[in-house]
Amino acid sequence: MGEREFAIATAVLRATGYLTAMRIFIGAACICLGLLSSLEQIQSIQPVGPHGAVARSIHLALLISALLIGAWWLATPWPGYRRAIMFAVWGDVALAVSGATLAVPEARLAATVYMCLIGVFAAVLLGYKMLFLHCGFATATILAFTWVGVRVDGARLAELSLYFLPALATVVVMPTIAAMVVEGTRRSLSVTAYAANRDSLTGLLNRRGLYAETGTTWARSPRGSVLAVVVIDLDGFKQLNDHHGHGTGDATLRAVADQLTALIRTRDLAARIGGDEFVLVARLLDEHDLDSFVRRVQALTLRNSTGLALRSSVGVTWQHVDGVELDLDAILHRADEAMYRAKRVGGGTAVVVEPPQADEQQTAV
Repeated sequence: MGEREFAIATAVLRATGYLTAMRIFIGAACICLGLLSSLEQIQSIQPVGPHGAVARSIHLALLISALLIGAWWLATPWPGYRRAIMFAVWGDVALAVSGATLAVPEARLAATVYMCLIGVFAAVLLGYKMLFLHCGFATATILAFTWVGVRVDGARLAELSLYFLPALATVVVMPTIAAMVVEGTRRSLSVTAYAANRDSLTGLLNRRGLYAETGTTWARSPRGSVLAVVVIDLDGFKQLNDHHGHGTGDATLRAVADQLTALIRTRDLAARIGGDEFVLVARLLDEHDLDSFVRRVQALTLRNSTGLALRSSVGVTWQHVDGVELDLDAILHRADEAMYRAKRVGGGTAVVVEPPQADEQQTAV
């Protein structure tokens, strides 16, 4: 779930041109925090900084790591999901440990406010699971600093409340609100994108959705697998509309869409790209899987909403996934040609066309 949210957020940032700016901002923020922390090493400037060789060494190591992490953000491309999680974990732990090295409880609690930055990072990019873990860790850190301040340093709870209550509100509440806003926006965009990619009558993918989803399927397919494309055109559909009305025609299209949806597997695609023209796209493992799929398509008998069999012309072709860029237009053109060949021989049949081999012309099977 979090990986999907990270991919969506990354795609939005890339599409809006803010991905590089966000990467630079995160890198600069890490470097700035490291430089500000370096002032805590100088007791004449910050007397509540770390005291003692051990505390100062730990604090120094953490501020150096902040400078290095910041430089990493500036020098490398946008990270993947796992590296983003590692960064968030490092940020929370580094801020907690760095705060623990400070000399007085008020300073420790004040230092936890910076954990809000990691919370916002998780809320916007990593999803609810990572935000929940961040909030739990941040809350435990603030409570631990408060307990140590009261039991070890002898501070009064009422006085520390001026620090730990704002820290909780900043570190936990603000990222949670940000997550709600982001999730609401994400869901709204998902609904809009779903509607834009779907045929309103049948609920199948439309042409835009077919191209988008097929591109994703192609990108996720392992080299050596097969992408099969089927074009289905109902024979005599215009006459059906003319003789029985558009209501009957619409019911027929919905019935066909339901049957095609039942035919395909979860990872396959079904689309309506024209009046009575449907497309199936299936990701297949190998030639054996392809043969089985072709036999299922050839044996397919579509029915109308009352159960009567429909005649249809079907064109089938495929393309091996070989690492090159997908040319869906060319594949659809081959499948269309096969479908029209089926129509020319009277319809009610399926024609299978092999993909072209090197300089050879495509041949019908």
